[in-house]
Amino acid sequence: MNLAITGRHMEITPSLREYAEKKIKKLEKYFHQLIDARVILFIERVDHVAEIVVNGDGVQFHAIEKAGDMYSSIDLLYDKIEKQIIKHKEKHSDHKAPSLSTLENPEDVGDEMIRVALKQVSNKPFDIVEAFLQMRVDDADFMLFKRGVFTIKSDTDYLNRNYAIIYRAEEGLKMIEIPDKVLKRNSFHPGCFLVYDIKIVKDSPTKPKIKLKKCGNAEVHYMTLGEALKLIAELKSSFVPFFNTESKYLNVLYRDGDGFAVMVPPL
Repeated sequence: MNLAITGRHMEITPSLREYAEKKIKKLEKYFHQLIDARVILFIERVDHVAEIVVNGDGVQFHAIEKAGDMYSSIDLLYDKIEKQIIKHKEKHSDHKAPSLSTLENPEDVGDEMIRVALKQVSNKPFDIVEAFLQMRVDDADFMLFKRGVFTIKSDTDYLNRNYAIIYRAEEGLKMIEIPDKVLKRNSFHPGCFLVYDIKIVKDSPTKPKIKLKKCGNAEVHYMTLGEALKLIAELKSSFVPFFNTESKYLNVLYRDGDGFAVMVPPL
């Protein structure tokens, strides 16, 4: 676990650092892959304030607490972030999908309930080249990623919804994104999405040159997860990029072994 503890305009004593480290490292048990945790301690008037940002399993958690002394602030902070993580894990561990009997060929799949694994991507911003290189490293046919937005002013900031999909189509690489003005309005419709052809002008394992050619506003699959399941069965494809009309985010549904998984932004 990568854990950074810093003081803002204050000195952190060895005993305080040790206490905070011992407390926060308990969070490791809740994650398959805990990337990092950053704790900031500072004094605001008479309050001792502790703030934390945790990145793990492709999700970011944030909490802040204050008390009369820093040790109490850390205790309150741990309790708050732990409850937040547990609540999230219980809510998003997996997603139940409609009965397979509603798919195109029910005789081939039976009437049992299927479970669609929920795969949350990192909320780390990528530019187009970084996303392309990551997709190449993963030897993947698609990648859902946050566009290069590094400063989010609040949880409701429209830029926090700015995700795009790069994927391989029969005619080559393409990218889907949602225009900023649509994100601001929070009003989506099938023809509001932008689609680009991606041309590799100069290939390189580390610094390729990429050119985007706008195809204009396009009719992106605009549907629920259940409808996406029907479509992937109908097309017999390995994946389907689509805009989820329930969550209001771009998603990718794909075949994962004998089952299905859906790639989504952090929730």
